[in-house]
Amino acid sequence: MSPERFVLALQNTVVRDNLAVYSELFRSTPVEMAVDPHWVRALELFNGLDEDDKEVFLQVICHTMIDTTANLLGIVDGCCPVSGIEGDVTLCVDGKPIGGELQELFLELNEAG
Repeated sequence: MSPERFVLALQNTVVRDNLAVYSELFRSTPVEMAVDPHWVRALELFNGLDEDDKEVFLQVICHTMIDTTANLLGIVDGCCPVSGIEGDVTLCVDGKPIGGELQELFLELNEAG
């Protein structure tokens, strides 16, 4: 698998698909059906927003997923050291390393989209 295909797969799974799940959950889950106190508070916040602000809220979630994924890819690429981790972190697909430019490719993909 090429690095380009890998980051596109991450984009589709981590960002696009998860954003659709969050959007559906926020828009369709009644607060009284939520059990987790964090989720109850998030639903109450979301439900108190007007439609424009709900879109902004979901965009913040989207950008958080993008930033988090990009940071993890930077760790895998070796350009973002992590305190307490000694040695190299690598990512392999079918035994072949594909890291080195994943963060850059992912960020470029998200700048275009």
